[in-house]
Amino acid sequence: MKYITIKFALGLMLAVSLSRLAWAGDYSPAAQGETAAGNATPGDLTLGNFFSEGWQDPWTKRSRDGAPDMTLLRVQTNMLLRSLRTDYYSQRLTSQNANRDIQYLSQLIEYAFNRRLMLAVFGTYEWIDSRLGEDVNGPAWAALARFQLVDTAHASYALNLKVTAPNGGLDEKQTMLSAALAGWHDLTPLGLDRVGLYWHVQEETMAGPHPAGVRQNDLTYDVSLAKTWTGRDAALGNFSTFVEAYAKTDLDGPHPGKTAVTLTPGLRCTLSHHHILMVGVDMPLTHPRTFDETFRLTYIYSF
Repeated sequence: MKYITIKFALGLMLAVSLSRLAWAGDYSPAAQGETAAGNATPGDLTLGNFFSEGWQDPWTKRSRDGAPDMTLLRVQTNMLLRSLRTDYYSQRLTSQNANRDIQYLSQLIEYAFNRRLMLAVFGTYEWIDSRLGEDVNGPAWAALARFQLVDTAHASYALNLKVTAPNGGLDEKQTMLSAALAGWHDLTPLGLDRVGLYWHVQEETMAGPHPAGVRQNDLTYDVSLAKTWTGRDAALGNFSTFVEAYAKTDLDGPHPGKTAVTLTPGLRCTLSHHHILMVGVDMPLTHPRTFDETFRLTYIYSF
């Protein structure tokens, strides 16, 4: 556990350092609480005013002139939302695996209460097609709390705390507890027009009965880039191409330090301002591989 604490503390230090950069030297109209047209915009939320600002403000999603801050497929979300999100993926496993493929479906309900706090609940269902025995499937549930740490014109960071119950249909016995720092930066001021940088660092801990020696703690991390090609009001609003580099490292168990890395290119667009569609394909980069590819499809209704 001490390795998790150290890594998570380093992630928090990174967020603090980046937030200081976000404060420094940003005197654009949007950063000062108004747009170029003079319309009021939400004031900046920072770590410095975490306990004094945002808790009494009604929730609103900041409008930005550069790269839009968006949800993607795998990187943890860095902003508060009011939405219904449906995720589906189909994973084709390698021929050496005892199972043939996995299908997964989840339904997430997110509701921001103000500019600092959001709660969410979701249910999942998973199907495993076995090569050797009977197929198995079953449901699970999870709950999430998200705290907005920073929200400025060019940056956003959030802390995500999640608990996931075991899937009894898959004979799981342990509950997963996770904490993640997630961030976004608009790279437009650096000359990369409407390009956003996304990242997260997440620790996952299993709680409950388990055989001796199995993995109980891991670290996931993601770095993603998204380029937006159209405006918000286009037929395919904020049409974006993106690529996500996702990795998972075992911190204990039989192979501590083992890391699996995947690359996920994808597409994203918004229809009629409220309906968001995303597609992507996970491709494993490290060996030995446990799967050949994973096809992902996500629909989000934003309200």
